[in-house]
Amino acid sequence: IEGVTATGQGTDIHVSIEGDVLFDSGKDSVKQGAKKSLDKIIRILNDNYSTKAIDVAGFTDTDPIKFSPHKANYYLGFARAYAVREYLVSKGIDGTRISLSSFGPDQPRDTKSKSRRVEIVVVGD
Repeated sequence: IEGVTATGQGTDIHVSIEGDVLFDSGKDSVKQGAKKSLDKIIRILNDNYSTKAIDVAGFTDTDPIKFSPHKANYYLGFARAYAVREYLVSKGIDGTRISLSSFGPDQPRDTKSKSRRVEIVVVGD
């Protein structure tokens, strides 16, 4: 799936979706084109992990917020995680299975682009 990587971490499965695939800069509305990638992830979640808890986490780069209605990167990270959660729920995933978190700029990756992401974590045992 374009812009998506999945890794196993212990008993959890971390699905990382590049923020630039999902959102425009400083925005929290899921791009129309990103919905196809999310739909593929949703099919996998429903087919293989329908009883597992899910955590949706938002991350940003370390640049301060300049041109966004969000006061800080933590708010933007949360709003993006929430937008992904709402899309998952709209496609039939039970919202009571989903928790949200925002790490804002606290877990940067080697590039700004890779730092801006949303992770869907399928919680193991």
